[in-house]
Amino acid sequence: MLSIYNNSSMFSITDNLNFAFAGIYKSLQKLSSGMKINSAADGPAQLMISEQFRTQIATLNQQIENTSMQIGKYSTASSSLSEMRSQLTEMRTLAVGAANAGGNSDVAQKAYADSASLIESNFNVTLNKAEYNGAVLFDGSEGSLASLNDLAGVDLSTADSATASITLIDDKIAEIDKATVDIGATQKNTLESDIVSMRISRENLMAAESNIRATDYALEFSNFVKFQIQAKAGVALLSHYAITSQSVLSMFSNR
Repeated sequence: MLSIYNNSSMFSITDNLNFAFAGIYKSLQKLSSGMKINSAADGPAQLMISEQFRTQIATLNQQIENTSMQIGKYSTASSSLSEMRSQLTEMRTLAVGAANAGGNSDVAQKAYADSASLIESNFNVTLNKAEYNGAVLFDGSEGSLASLNDLAGVDLSTADSATASITLIDDKIAEIDKATVDIGATQKNTLESDIVSMRISRENLMAAESNIRATDYALEFSNFVKFQIQAKAGVALLSHYAITSQSVLSMFSNR
């Protein structure tokens, strides 16, 4: 009577061989993707933490973009204020010259007055056209950065009116300087400080997320080589068992 028994050793080798090939597949997946966590099965808790980090990173990216746009708005306002300040300085210089009682001819006095009138017009154009992304900057409305009024009443046609105009110009200079300081301080101490802080937070989150997901290539390549060796050994053992089985069966074959 011929009995056939299951070879438990061969099944063990087969199981180990399957395990080795599965390990090779996983190692190749991690090496090719650059991530050690490619699915929830690779680490459910780590994947959840990683996704939370990615959500925070995406939020910070948008906040950084929003703050950058705000900085652009404040920079635009500062440039407009700087231009208006220069116009006022030039106008004040003209007013001091026009206030020289008895020292100016009628022609010179008129030249002072005409020049001041032109500068006043340019000042008001600069003030009213200052905008960023369609939003007016200095009209005091919601979203504007200051509430500034047009320059009016400057008169350099006589020495007396020029003297009075100096005070008016100085008041407007003080108004522009205050707006400049307020806007500059907000940009530097709030917006630029916030964006630096957010960028640092983003870098830290990206590093933490990378530590969770990124493949350690040295370690993973070692795993890949280990599984390759196991697979080759398993194949060799299976070949040995196959040869042995064929040898036994050959004894019963017809010659």
